Amino acid sequence: MQFLRYFFVGGTAAVVDLLVFTVLVKNFNVHYILAAFVAYMVGLAWNHVLCVIWVFESKHHRTKEILMVFGIAVGGLLLTWLILWLLIDLAGIDAVISKMVSQILVLFWNFTMRKFYVFH
Repeated sequence: MQFLRYFFVGGTAAVVDLLVFTVLVKNFNVHYILAAFVAYMVGLAWNHVLCVIWVFESKHHRTKEILMVFGIAVGGLLLTWLILWLLIDLAGIDAVISKMVSQILVLFWNFTMRKFYVFH
């Protein structure tokens, strides 16, 4: 049940992330690296708030929890950039399609790390 809630929350965060990314890349011609950073951070904030409210029970002081989530997010962002670089620059795949693929792959990183290190 917890994974299904996380999947739903992550899905809504992914939509927010993808919308911000798409608007920045397609409408404002922002480079995909910067657009991914901004979009990922907006999605992360959305995801964290909903996770705290609905998915996980906090086991840490709020400051420690936020720092842990931020550390996991850095790992997720680095994975996102790597996947985008591989798909966009090396494989020539559209930026928005590449972003969707990265979101699916990074979902597993985020859930596992949060479940076992932040909300265990």
